[in-house]
Amino acid sequence: MSTPNAGVKKPTVVAEGLSFPVTGEKDGEKERSTQTTGKAIIGAAIGAVDAAAAANAVNEPKWRFKYVKHFVKMVELSAQSPEAALKVAQSGLDYMYSNFEFIRDGKTYSLGEALEGISGTFATGTIEGRKPKPAKFELEVPYKGGVLKGDALLQQLEAWVKYGTIEQTAGAAIVQVAQSGWLDLGASDMHFVLLGAGAAMGPLQVLLALGAHVVAVDVPQKIVPNIWKRIISTARDSPGTLTFPLPPGTKQGSMSDEALADIAGCDLFKQTPEVKNWLLSVHPSKPLCVGGYAYIPGEQFPRVALAMDAIIKYLTEKRKASVAFLCTPTDVHLVPATAHAASKANLRNAPMWQKAATLLSGGKMCKPNAKKVTTAAGETLYYCDALIVAQGPNYALAKRMQHWRAMVARSKGCVISSNIAPSTSTRSVTQNKMFAYAYDSLPSFKPYEVPGPETSNAVMTALLLHDLNEPMHAGNPNMPLVNPQQIFAQGGFHGGTWRCAYTFESISVPAVLLYYINHFFVRTWLILYNIVQTLGWSMVLLRYCQHAMAPAAGVSAWTAFGGPLTLFQCLAMLEVVHSVFGMVRAPAFTTAVQVASRVALVALAANIPRLQGADMTATMVYTLAWSITEVVRYSWYALNLVSKPPAAHTWLRYSTFTILYPLGISGELFFYYQSLLTLDTIAAIGPLSIGFLLRYIILPLYVPFSPMLYMYMMSQRKKVLSSKTKRKDE
Repeated sequence: MSTPNAGVKKPTVVAEGLSFPVTGEKDGEKERSTQTTGKAIIGAAIGAVDAAAAANAVNEPKWRFKYVKHFVKMVELSAQSPEAALKVAQSGLDYMYSNFEFIRDGKTYSLGEALEGISGTFATGTIEGRKPKPAKFELEVPYKGGVLKGDALLQQLEAWVKYGTIEQTAGAAIVQVAQSGWLDLGASDMHFVLLGAGAAMGPLQVLLALGAHVVAVDVPQKIVPNIWKRIISTARDSPGTLTFPLPPGTKQGSMSDEALADIAGCDLFKQTPEVKNWLLSVHPSKPLCVGGYAYIPGEQFPRVALAMDAIIKYLTEKRKASVAFLCTPTDVHLVPATAHAASKANLRNAPMWQKAATLLSGGKMCKPNAKKVTTAAGETLYYCDALIVAQGPNYALAKRMQHWRAMVARSKGCVISSNIAPSTSTRSVTQNKMFAYAYDSLPSFKPYEVPGPETSNAVMTALLLHDLNEPMHAGNPNMPLVNPQQIFAQGGFHGGTWRCAYTFESISVPAVLLYYINHFFVRTWLILYNIVQTLGWSMVLLRYCQHAMAPAAGVSAWTAFGGPLTLFQCLAMLEVVHSVFGMVRAPAFTTAVQVASRVALVALAANIPRLQGADMTATMVYTLAWSITEVVRYSWYALNLVSKPPAAHTWLRYSTFTILYPLGISGELFFYYQSLLTLDTIAAIGPLSIGFLLRYIILPLYVPFSPMLYMYMMSQRKKVLSSKTKRKDE
C-alpha cells in the first residue's frame, strides 16, 4: 500500500534571510553544513598568516571535538605581531561576508551584496520614562540578595581583587565610575544601540535606570512572547528614553504601550539590511555606542552574531560608533602577567584533593592553566585557554567574530569596550543541568565565583561607562598595545577564570562530580554530624544544669558531665578535616587553632585525676560558655543545610559569642592556672613536661590568637547581620 507522492523528494525549504553557505549536495538537496563552514572560516583566518595551520584546521576530521586546538593556534599566531592579529581578524570576517548568503523573495545574495543592494527601513517609536531623575545618580550593584553601593561596593571590589575573582584594572575602573560624574547618562549625548536589547546579560535596565538614551533592537513578540512588553515597561519605569523600530509607515501617535509592544521589533536574520539602514538614520547628529548582546543557542548564534556584525560594521564606518561586547570567560584570551603568576601560585597552593584528581586521571582533569607564547619580536605574552568543548564550535566562532570586529574597528579609530564578563547563572545556562551543577561547585576552585545576572549586568555596564569616558584603557585606539588581542586583557571581570590553577575545561568534570559528592554525601554527612553535635552538647548542657542546681552527694562536676564534654569536644577535630578538604568554607588554620585549644584542655582534665578533684569553678565557667555556644551553633548549621534558619536563630548564632567567648576564654585560662599549680606539686618542670608546655607554649599562644579569633568572629557577625538588616531595609 502506498501513500500519496511516495518516493517524491520534497524540495529543500530554505528560510529567508541570513543563511550558512551551500557546502555540498546530498540526494539532490543542497547541504549547508555549519561544520564545513566553520572550518573554512577558521582556515581562511589562519591562512592569512600560516598556510600549514590553516590546512590542519580545514582538514580536521573531528572538528566538533577537536576545534579547540585550532582556536588556540589562531590566538598564538595572532599574538606574533599586531599585523598578524589584524590579518587574521580581517580575513575571517571577509570570508564570511563573501560566502554567507542572504535570501530574499527567492533570490540569493552574498551578505555583502544584500547589505549594499537592499533598501528599506523602519518607522521609529519613542518612549519617555516617567520616573523622576534623582538628585544624584549612584552606582548600585545587586549582590546576593542585597545592593552594594558606596563604601560597601568599594569593600566588595577590593575583596574580589584580593581574592583574584576580578582583575585589578576592573576593580579600579568600577571604583572610578562609582566616584565620577559619568552616571548621569541623561545629561550625555551618547545614545546606546543595543542589538539584542532583551538579552539576560544586556545592560538595558541599568542604562535606563541611569537616564540613558537607548536605541533597542530585538525580535517581535510573536517570536519571543512579551519581550517588548518588558522592554517598554522598563523604559516607562525609568528616567531614560527608548527608541525602537516599528513597521514601515507606522505613526505612533497616541498608541498605548500594549499596542506598541505588539508591533515593535525586527528580525536581525531576515531584515538585516533594513535594520542597518534604519540605524544609520536614527538620531543622526548624536554619537552612538553599539553593543552586540543577542544570543541564540546552536547554529543560530553565528548567524545572529554575523547579522549584528554587519550592522556594527556600517555604524563604525559611517558614524564612527563606539563598539561594545561582552566577552565570555570560556574562550582563549591574552591575560596580564599578574594573572599568569597568580595561576601558577594557585597551582602550587592547590588543595591535596585537586592535585590527587590530576594524578588519578593521568593529567586529564585539573590541567595547569598558565600558558605563554613568544612573539616574533621575542616578547613573552601570556594567555588562558578556557574553551569548553561542550559549548561547541558554533559558540566559539560567534564569540571570535566579536573579537575580530573589535580589533578591526579599533584599528580604524573606534573606541572599543569589550571586557570579560564572568560565568553567570543565567536561565539559558543553568537549564543545562551539567552546567548548573558545574557552576554550583566552581567556587571550590579558587578564586571562582559565579554571580547572578543582575550582578553581572551592573558591573559590566559600569565597565562600559568607564571605557567610553576614560581614554587610558586598552580599547581606546590612542592607547599603545603590544598586540590588538590585549584589548581583552584588561578590565577582566572573569569570575576567577584567569587566575584559577586549572583550565576551565579540565575542572568541569571534577566540578560536576563534586556537586554530586557535596549534595549527596558531604551534605548528608554534615547534617548528621551537626545533629549529633547538637544532641551531644545538649546532653552536656543538661547534665551541667542538673549538677549546678542539685549536685549529688560525692559527685564532682567532672563526674557529672566530663565524659560527654570530652567526647563531643574531641569529635570537633573532624571540623579541621572538613575545612582542609573544602567540605565547609571555614578557614582551616582558624578552625585548627580554636579546636586545638579546647581539645588540649579536656585531654588534660580527662587524663590527670588530681585535676578532676580540684576546685571546678573554672570547668563550670568554660563548660557553660561552650555548651550554650555549641547548641546554638550546631543546630544553626544543621538547619542551614536543610532550609533557611529563622532570623532569631541567626541572630543568636552570630551574637551569643560576644559574651560567651570572653567568658569561655576566662574559664580556660583559670583552668590552666589551676592546672599549673597542681602539676607543680606532682611533677618536675622539665623541657618535655606538661607543665613546661602549658607555661611556655600553650598559655603564650592565647595572647595573639584569642583576640584574633574574636575579631574574626566579630567581622563575620558584621558581615552576616548587616547584610540581613540592609536587605530588610530595602
